[in-house]
Amino acid sequence: MKKILYLTAAVFLIFSCMVYADTKEKENGEKNACPALFGNAPQFSLKDIEGKEIKLSDFKDQGVILFFWASWCPRCREEIPGLNRIYVLLKKKGINFLSIDAGETEKRIRRFMKNIPIDFPVLLDASQKVSQSYVVMGIPTFVVVNKNGQITFQNHFWPHNYEELFSCE
Repeated sequence: MKKILYLTAAVFLIFSCMVYADTKEKENGEKNACPALFGNAPQFSLKDIEGKEIKLSDFKDQGVILFFWASWCPRCREEIPGLNRIYVLLKKKGINFLSIDAGETEKRIRRFMKNIPIDFPVLLDASQKVSQSYVVMGIPTFVVVNKNGQITFQNHFWPHNYEELFSCE
């Protein structure tokens, strides 16, 4: 029951932030490059597919784009080839990108990667604790965490203005 209450409160908070950002945009008559912040990004530590521990704090003062996904998700599978291409561009620009697989084992992901190669880092969230802490309600979900550790974007589509979102404070 508590989980439902917390989830409802989180959804309400996220929706309120989105409405506030949209209202400000309409008041100013211009596009708001920096939406209302969603709050501080929950800290995490996960192992990648190679067993290396990766922490969100490793990207302090840099920012990172997170991609929550799972191999059983048709839209996630469709996104991966394009994200492989985007990842090359992001690396050239010095922008960090991490994918977080929600709820699957390393063995399952390795089997999946034999059919659909993934060039970007894959972190394993088998328990889905990190996904829950980010209130991921459906996948794929993209999250932009700015250099101050604040979430400036969270949605089911690619953040096309990600460079602007990194500089939001």
